[in-house]
Amino acid sequence: MFDIRLTAVLLAMSSPVFAETVVTERVSYGMASNFFDPLSNNLMVYKTETKYDEFEQPDDDRLKLASMHCFGSFTIVRGITTGGGNCTMTDVNGDRVLQAWRIDNVALGKGFGTWNIIGGTGAHEGISGRGRYLNEETARSGIVKITTNGTLTWPD
Repeated sequence: MFDIRLTAVLLAMSSPVFAETVVTERVSYGMASNFFDPLSNNLMVYKTETKYDEFEQPDDDRLKLASMHCFGSFTIVRGITTGGGNCTMTDVNGDRVLQAWRIDNVALGKGFGTWNIIGGTGAHEGISGRGRYLNEETARSGIVKITTNGTLTWPD
């Protein structure tokens, strides 16, 4: 009897945990509400909030988005950009994902940086991932296009 229980415990402990990892690329479109304060040529602060509601994504995308809300801030001090924020994503079934982003560099109308997944709910519980993004904004209209790519992993 002891041998059967020990064997069952050892099998359970040694069974591999399978996960699904996918390469992701998505283009999202939204509207920004921003605040920019150039205190001087060497000292600037930027606060951003963008709500995305249009997405170019594969039909079979496991994280098929219905909406995304991103917010954060960054500074530019003597030409060096630092800062970041978060995005909350809601899929077409109402399950949600929390993402963090960091900004690495800016150019006229563009921001470049990295993102990573903090966690999720429902079908996305246990999700992880990371990647890069390019944010492009038309200043006068507030229209934003963000292109993201990277990997996402769900535990199974």
